[in-house]
Amino acid sequence: MRLSTSLLATTFLARHWTSDGLDRFSYKENDSRGPEKWDDVDAKHNEWRKWKNLKAYKNKCGKKKNRQSPVDLVQNEDCRADHEMLFSDGTCKFDDIIFEVTPYSLKGTFPIDKCTPPGLDLSDSFHERYVNTFEIKLPGEHTIDGKAYDGEIQFSHVVNVLDEHKSNRDHQVAMCARHISGTKRKDDKYIERFLKKWEKVADKHADKCQASGKGTISLANIQRRQLRKQETRKERKLHESLWTVTKKRKHDVLRQPFKNQYYYGYKGSLTIPPCSDFVLWYIVDNPMDISPSQLRRLQDLIKDYINDDCEKGTYADENGNVNRPIQKKHSHNIFHCDESDYSN
Repeated sequence: MRLSTSLLATTFLARHWTSDGLDRFSYKENDSRGPEKWDDVDAKHNEWRKWKNLKAYKNKCGKKKNRQSPVDLVQNEDCRADHEMLFSDGTCKFDDIIFEVTPYSLKGTFPIDKCTPPGLDLSDSFHERYVNTFEIKLPGEHTIDGKAYDGEIQFSHVVNVLDEHKSNRDHQVAMCARHISGTKRKDDKYIERFLKKWEKVADKHADKCQASGKGTISLANIQRRQLRKQETRKERKLHESLWTVTKKRKHDVLRQPFKNQYYYGYKGSLTIPPCSDFVLWYIVDNPMDISPSQLRRLQDLIKDYINDDCEKGTYADENGNVNRPIQKKHSHNIFHCDESDYSN
């Protein structure tokens, strides 16, 4: 397999373009930078600018002609898929992923300069693309026929795998998502691996702030960190072993959330500034179940976010939510696919 030469052009992003490139915005309705005022946010240094063909130069959050996301998913047209979702494992290991706790999400970035990320062939005229990032938003941003969910994990796909397809839809981002429901009786092993990494990143930064005497660390934050540090070495090794890739066990970073092949799709936008409308969304039609305690830990990471000045800096609203409201300004063509729709 020949890898796309465009990989070299994107390596800088994985290391340097992070959440810090955006000006502050908020999910609080009464904030001067709240969702209805996002068109005033300086978003010129957003992470998507690295790909010139996306033309993510201007803030489009308030543009009337744009197809904005998220939306309520109700099918109004036929499926466009010609085959099921196809996966490739890549060479990236779990420890290669760059984990971040941002003011508005929990994020992971695959370092495309260091290893080959997993790939996904989405059909609908797309060729196989590498995973760029994944993010968890709480609660879920899209709804399905009016039903809301506790969270949503979103995977972005930008770079085509094969050099011969490098320009295929290079002006668009494919975003695959699955809802999260915090109703499972036991902890979910898949999401637990991500949680451990985000907690480790958050704890390391908070410990550094506490040691320096900078800022104000809440008592609740300190107590939660102390509890996490009590995890035994045996438990840590168990979680690490779950991500070992062998010939008998496939890498499941994509297979696990998207093994259900049924999904909605539509043309929309990014759900944070600059709200560019170059996204083709694909959302699985049933949620991933995690435990209530795991959901609470995800929420705590968002609410406890500490910025570089060691101050609480979350963009969440009063309830700890970091989901953009449903956008109702424009109608969308929304399709739904299941196994009966695949021609191959």
